[in-house]
Amino acid sequence: MNDIPRVKRELIAALDNGRAAARAFVETLPPDLPVHNNSDWTARDLIIHLTALEADMISAMQSATAGGSFSVDLREQADPPALYELRRRDQARHSWEELLRQWERTRDELRGAVLAFPVERIKTPFSNPFFVDYDLTGAVRACGAHEDQHLAEMRAALLQREQTIRDS
Repeated sequence: MNDIPRVKRELIAALDNGRAAARAFVETLPPDLPVHNNSDWTARDLIIHLTALEADMISAMQSATAGGSFSVDLREQADPPALYELRRRDQARHSWEELLRQWERTRDELRGAVLAFPVERIKTPFSNPFFVDYDLTGAVRACGAHEDQHLAEMRAALLQREQTIRDS
C-alpha cells in the first residue's frame, strides 16, 4: 500500500458512490413504510440504523486515531442488535427530515475520519462487535454494502406496497 492518499480517496469515492441517488430515493419514501414482514422496522428505522452504524465506525476510528483500541460503547446492551434497538427508540422523537440530515452529517463525518485515519493503522483489524476482522478498507466497504442491502430492502418494500395498492 504505497499510495495512501489514493487509497483514502478511493474509500471516500466508495462511500459517495450512489449516495446522491440513495438520498433522492429515500426522500421519496414514506418514513413509516414497513420494510420487513417479520418485524416492525420501517424506512425511518433503517435510516436510524444506518446512521448509527456509521457513527459507531467513526467512534472506533477516532479511538484508533487517538492511539486507543477500535472500540464502540455498547451502552450496557448485551449485543449490537440490542444497541440498535435502543438507538431506534432514542431517535423516535426526531422528524424524518432531521433523521435524513443526521444521516448526511454522519456520512460527512465518516469522510473526515477516513482522511484523518493514521496511515500506520490502515491494515490493523478492527476488534469490536461491529467490524470484526476488518481493516479500514474492509470496514468502509462493509458499511457501503450494508447500506446497499438496506436500500434494496426499502426498494422492495416500496414495490410491494405499490403492487398491493394496484391489486386493491
